[in-house]
Amino acid sequence: MRTLFVNPNITPEITAHMAAEARRAASPHNEIVPVTGSFGALYIANRIEAALAAHAVLDLLAEHAQGHDAVVVSAFGDPGVWAAKEMLDIPVIGVSEAAFHVARMLGRRYAIVCMTPRLRTWYVECAHEHGLADGLVAARYLPTPVDDVTRAAQDLSDAVLDQCRAAVEEDEAEVVIIGGGPLAGLAHRLAPHVSVPLVDGIACAVRLVEALAGLGLAAPRSGSFARPEPKPSKGLSPHLAAFIEGKT
Repeated sequence: MRTLFVNPNITPEITAHMAAEARRAASPHNEIVPVTGSFGALYIANRIEAALAAHAVLDLLAEHAQGHDAVVVSAFGDPGVWAAKEMLDIPVIGVSEAAFHVARMLGRRYAIVCMTPRLRTWYVECAHEHGLADGLVAARYLPTPVDDVTRAAQDLSDAVLDQCRAAVEEDEAEVVIIGGGPLAGLAHRLAPHVSVPLVDGIACAVRLVEALAGLGLAAPRSGSFARPEPKPSKGLSPHLAAFIEGKT
């Protein structure tokens, strides 16, 4: 199995950090193939950057998806995920989507811990978009400034741990999601120090997409997720234009 692992921000260091967690979680038969956006922001932290990232996701899929069995969109907040599901005939899952589903299976009350107030707002909106906000009891952000996003997992681990514990003790969360690609791997590292399950969306997405691919379900031939009809385009990358125009 080959899983295309899509990071739609422009920072290869973040891609490598997230891909390491994906490979740690993946089954031995699953090859993780990471790709990084060629345009957009250093990392995605608001709706504007998420809109750019959605375009970057589709651009990367148009160029790289062929020859893969599944796709993970590794940007918490899932930019472009619904469009990606419409675009491809293979399973596509976003890391937020995966984390929310797993959290709701593990408990009735879950919380999110993330880096900044604006990320908090976006992640809460994402939970509503996926229809999984009914169990969300808190979304906490760190009081610590993010000086170097490529070192967030190392520099902010103590602050993340404090917020995870507060979510359990003050918000009565039964599951805590650690959100944001730069914080990948912290759920695994901090789990022994928190009394409820800690969820990493990357690990969840990798395992869930393996299950979806293994089910061998047919791609939709009707409905809103069937491949759209071709139409002319302008100003797109050659690979994305070929898809929109029905040439691939």
